Amino acid sequence: MRKVSILAAGFLFIAIASKAQCGVKTTWIASKTEVVNSSGDVQNKPGTVTVTTDEENISVVAADRDEELTGSITDYVCNWKDTANGTISFKSEISDKQGKIRHATITIEAKDGKTTIWMEAVEEETKLRLPIDNYTVAK
Repeated sequence: MRKVSILAAGFLFIAIASKAQCGVKTTWIASKTEVVNSSGDVQNKPGTVTVTTDEENISVVAADRDEELTGSITDYVCNWKDTANGTISFKSEISDKQGKIRHATITIEAKDGKTTIWMEAVEEETKLRLPIDNYTVAK
């Protein structure tokens, strides 16, 4: 009986952990931004970028470049398989401090514990890739 209880608790923990990133406020931290052009060439821009997401909003702050993008989220899809593998994708009309709006698609991918955020906007010729160093989930 004790083994069954331990096994049931283990499955419950895995189920909760696998949905940990879905629908909760998460703060993602990257130490650089990789700008990828249409040819696939990558330009690295060092500096901390903080991305905060939940099911309704996104905020992107590049602290050392004094840049900030914010927007509301639509078409939110979360498919997190376990704590180290999954995807979140959504669309957002994000705007900068000057009020310029971009129609963006954001994808957060985790594979074997390595997380990357991709941001692309129809108004831009380049894509942004943020290799995530760490993240925190609000409790």
